Amino acid sequence: MPESNNAPLIIFGGTFDPVHLGHLRIIEAVCDRLKAAQVVWLPAGQPPHRPTPGASAPQRLAMLELALAHEPRFIIDTRELHRLGPSYTVLSLAELKAEHPERTLCLVLGLDAALALPQWHRWQDVLELANIAVMRRPGWSLPDPLPSWWVSAQRSGGDNPPAYPSTWIKAIEVPAVDISAAQIRADLAAGRPIDQKVPVAIARYIEEHELYE
Repeated sequence: MPESNNAPLIIFGGTFDPVHLGHLRIIEAVCDRLKAAQVVWLPAGQPPHRPTPGASAPQRLAMLELALAHEPRFIIDTRELHRLGPSYTVLSLAELKAEHPERTLCLVLGLDAALALPQWHRWQDVLELANIAVMRRPGWSLPDPLPSWWVSAQRSGGDNPPAYPSTWIKAIEVPAVDISAAQIRADLAAGRPIDQKVPVAIARYIEEHELYE
């Protein structure tokens, strides 16, 4: 797919343990809001701020491939699955920026992850390398007052962030989807159905491989 320098390259990281319909719905909303043509799904190998995933890296990758197979806007980037040591986002952003020097990178984060950004490895470099789109579900409120670092980054943006050349941080409304990977794992452990929470191919893969039991 040809690159457009005017549209941001969306970076969507996570353990995807497993990938589910909530992931798909919210990232589609982000794409629409930012007029993005491409999303790089970045599965973590060894997440530094989360427990070790329940499914192996090859299994999580296989599920992503099944879930994203029919969406040409979505690209799976496996660099963190192959990198030794913790999956620090800043390393991937620096590599992606070097590979796409003319593109604007936009890292998509949930509200909790965004508020915890100062705890990340080289977090100031993250803000320099990429815009931050913070997913805010209906009814969720931003803290008042906002952290000072957030306010500073927010002032770099504008009313039309995709066209703005500098880095920014901005809250974006996404659909209220009551689905989480932790909830799905708990359902499976308890023998509850998950067919309304994951694509059919993912439910079949989980069953065939007896994951999360």
